[in-house]
Amino acid sequence: MSFLTVERSSPRVAGIFGTQQRYLLAQLASAMLFRSKDGTLHLSRFLEAVVAHRIASRNTAHDFIREMEKYGVIRPNLARDDKRSRPLKLVEETVGLLGVWVAIHLRTLDAFDNGSRAATFAETPGMLAQLHPAIVERILQSQRSTSPDGTFSLFTWMNDGGLVMDKMIATITDFSPQDGRIVTGIGSLDEIASALRVTKTHLSRKMAVAEREGSLGWTGKRGTSLLWLSPGFLEEYVAYQADKLGRVEEAYASLTVAVPA
Repeated sequence: MSFLTVERSSPRVAGIFGTQQRYLLAQLASAMLFRSKDGTLHLSRFLEAVVAHRIASRNTAHDFIREMEKYGVIRPNLARDDKRSRPLKLVEETVGLLGVWVAIHLRTLDAFDNGSRAATFAETPGMLAQLHPAIVERILQSQRSTSPDGTFSLFTWMNDGGLVMDKMIATITDFSPQDGRIVTGIGSLDEIASALRVTKTHLSRKMAVAEREGSLGWTGKRGTSLLWLSPGFLEEYVAYQADKLGRVEEAYASLTVAVPA
């Protein structure tokens, strides 16, 4: 639910992270900005990194950076007079949202072991600039995080697909399968598409594919009864989140701050 709150509070910036590919591109660009000596991003270096990590083509990455600039996620570094490379930097709002993204994952880890990662992060000036790139570096090394498969992949490559799955799973009150089905609290497509950048028509098409695969369905009439998910689909979602949290924990532990016991 925390990510849904972020989406509602800053939809313009959150939209840049809307699909799996855009998420990886935005995270890589932000990590490179944090790690650069002057806090700027040079387009040529970013394009090289995108191709090296096999995230997208150079043209796609180039257009994405221009979109980030258009929507005010990054901006030209006006302190530099270099018209050839046009170095870019993160705007304050984007830095703040990246801090929220990191904090959400640290709070989740703390909930497992009553740790104090989130508190340490909040109390340590400059930690975001160290921790975020360390997380992204590990995520880009994970096949599960960069190339998810199954029904999970079907949704992650659509606009706000990750939030679509978050909405479904956040409504589950009983995770015990009944006749091979885990019933959610979702009763219509409108409930899922509401406040997200996905049309009801496009969502319906994706849902229909997942239905044919047996990954989800409706307890009664399609779109007017409760939605159910298969245990396999839920396992894909949990495996992806667990892998990401594992990368966050590894990155946190790699820093020279005190790690909770």
